[in-house]
Amino acid sequence: MKIEPVASFTASDLKQSGPILDAAMRGVVRIRRRNESFLLLREAQLDRIVEEARDPRPKDLADLLMDYDADDVKTRLSNWIADTPVGREAL
Repeated sequence: MKIEPVASFTASDLKQSGPILDAAMRGVVRIRRRNESFLLLREAQLDRIVEEARDPRPKDLADLLMDYDADDVKTRLSNWIADTPVGREAL
């Protein structure tokens, strides 16, 4: 999951927090200080991110195909097709 910030601010911008908090209401905010980057987000957003991370199911096609190895799948299917039936196969 990639998090795209809705706004970016510098640490010195924190002196006036109103615009930063307004942006944080819309989404994740990036704050930079001395070549470091921090993210500000609402607690509800963090809860949603954690909940999505707990769910092992793919979220989209890119997740489904991550680590997909076509040659491995072909080999496994070839071996499966070549196996002799034992009479207890179920679909």
